[in-house]
Amino acid sequence: MTVPRDPDAARARARTARDKLMATVGTLQERLKPANLAQEAVENAKQSVTSIAREGTQAVRQRPWLAAAVTSGIGLVLARGWIVDIFRKNKHETADPAKGSASQDRIEG
Repeated sequence: MTVPRDPDAARARARTARDKLMATVGTLQERLKPANLAQEAVENAKQSVTSIAREGTQAVRQRPWLAAAVTSGIGLVLARGWIVDIFRKNKHETADPAKGSASQDRIEG
């Protein structure tokens, strides 16, 4: 390919290339602004959460009993402290019935 030796044509090509480069730089600067990056991250997170929720809903619809069992297991794990406290309280109340009647005498008397 032969390039014409016309300086005006070379300047025009250089100007066109420079304008194209500056437009690209301007686009990059706009995309890399912190506010735009944050907005893009939020939109990506929303899409991810929506996708996960959709998949989870579909899984629950396909296997409702499994979902109920898993949810119950998680609930029991989270409530294990309360459950232990209930059993300890009942154990102490049934272990010493005399203590319970003495407190009843004080309440009644």
